[in-house]
Amino acid sequence: MTYYLISLAGLLPIFIILGLSFNLLLGYGGLLSVSHGGFFGVGAYVTAILITNNHLEFIPAVLIAAAITGVVSLSVGYAAGRLSDEFLFIVTIAVQVALVELFNNLSVTGRSAGFAGIPRPTIAGFHLNSNTDVGVLIWICCAIVAVICYRVVRSPYGLLLKALREDVPAARSLGKRALRTKVTVFAFSAAIAGVAGGLYACNIQFVSPADFTVDRSVEILALTIIGGLAAFWGPFLGATVVVVLPEALSFANIPDTVAGPINGIIYTLAVLVLLVLRPQGILGRKDAVRSKVVTAGSDAAVPEPVDASPSRPDPTVHLGIGAPEPGVPHQPPVELRSDGLGVAFGGLKAVDCVSMAVRPGEITALVGPNGAGKTTLFNLLTGAVRADEGRSFFGDREITRLSIERRAQLGVVRSFQEMRLFAGMSVLENVQVAASDPAGETLLGQFLPVRFRRGRGGERQRAEEVLRTLGLDDRRDVLARDLSYAEQKMLMMARLLATGARCYLLDEPMSGLDQAARSQLTALLRRMVQDGTSVCIVEHSMQVVREVASWVLFLESGHLLTEGTPEDVMSDPELRTIYFGQPA
Repeated sequence: MTYYLISLAGLLPIFIILGLSFNLLLGYGGLLSVSHGGFFGVGAYVTAILITNNHLEFIPAVLIAAAITGVVSLSVGYAAGRLSDEFLFIVTIAVQVALVELFNNLSVTGRSAGFAGIPRPTIAGFHLNSNTDVGVLIWICCAIVAVICYRVVRSPYGLLLKALREDVPAARSLGKRALRTKVTVFAFSAAIAGVAGGLYACNIQFVSPADFTVDRSVEILALTIIGGLAAFWGPFLGATVVVVLPEALSFANIPDTVAGPINGIIYTLAVLVLLVLRPQGILGRKDAVRSKVVTAGSDAAVPEPVDASPSRPDPTVHLGIGAPEPGVPHQPPVELRSDGLGVAFGGLKAVDCVSMAVRPGEITALVGPNGAGKTTLFNLLTGAVRADEGRSFFGDREITRLSIERRAQLGVVRSFQEMRLFAGMSVLENVQVAASDPAGETLLGQFLPVRFRRGRGGERQRAEEVLRTLGLDDRRDVLARDLSYAEQKMLMMARLLATGARCYLLDEPMSGLDQAARSQLTALLRRMVQDGTSVCIVEHSMQVVREVASWVLFLESGHLLTEGTPEDVMSDPELRTIYFGQPA
């Protein structure tokens, strides 16, 4: 019995490590993989070969196994950054099947007979002879992995993972590198699974392809969901269930041929029940489940007009946004302009040879009837859509071929008609993730302590300052989806301001707001341009255009018909006929 309990105690931390690995990928990153059982096997086989055939000690063998597993997963990680969830699921199944086939057919792995005779690990010349020694080693490794994962998920990198889980286009529009982040988290998660595989090989001293089939991947998925998505302690609970349940069935004298299917049925039912009754898992928070914020495009977008709170500060008093850090020179105002910009969809010109400018220190209004191409022009200016013709410039720099992330990093950011907040994240987290170039946003940054601490403090301080300025500091811990519609609009602005950009393209920022909220947002826009920031808004209300804009661009059927002051544009009878459908 003692030997049995020691073996069980050695197996539990291995599954905890697997859960930590997969929770990082699915719970925080929102990426569903069915190939982690295969990556687990890669780590196990590489460690077994290095220790048995090459006589390496445990630490270098496991580190090499983790590195190889991470490299093997890179192609899948790249697919994760390019494919939809459905296609990624299919790709990971294919990778899982391919890895098991390799295990079954390579002579170095022992083919289907498995790899036997794995010696006990050696560390610094000290040979671990007993199961107890190996068990202690496994728990120490589990603790180290847990500390590393905790540091990652609590860092700006972890915050970025959650933002990408919620809304990839929104994160990209803030200058966040989605592809790089997804590739690195996939490789890092797979590498941790490789560590678990190495520990498994040393603990069992025998590995077989049957240990790393798709059933193992489903088991890892089940323990993650049971414990709770994006709940750090969830894998500890989920792993306990997954490890203890089969042993409980063995004590019930149920034959192995029956116990296996029963395990699968219980896992499946547990996952289904949790997905229906508590989709965030036993220990998970509701913000771990990807959700959609109430937007202007939904039926419930504007339940009732929401008054601006009289207790909130007037944003004209003190904006305090965009000020340079001490010792950093202030960036000069920059003009965003286009020269003959155009794009066609299916032969139809959505934007046709548009030359325009968004000048510093001014609020420019882009107006025109529905379908005129206003949002498409924003997409061209920000890089969301590649132009077929023409060029775009930000100051003296041509940005025509730059990605949406790179343009945002240079200082051109945008909002969306549907706002696209990170609905399952708090108000503070929404603004914090938008902070311009936060240190530690890369995976490597988590292992540079000084940079990590400075990055976290700086971005958090900036986020709190923005929230105080816009009157949202008392709502900092509220999920974005639980805000009122007017508050969501202000959060949208807060998130943009936190980037420290120099040019803001706002798609219908006033839509759905009552007069009090409009006045508050109008005051904010006026204050924004006082330091040379440029703002361009898409707006349908001519009253709002008169109040805030100093220059108007009139777009119709993809053509820029005219531009001028609000008074000049609105006094043109032809334009009024186009816009209102009848002469003035």
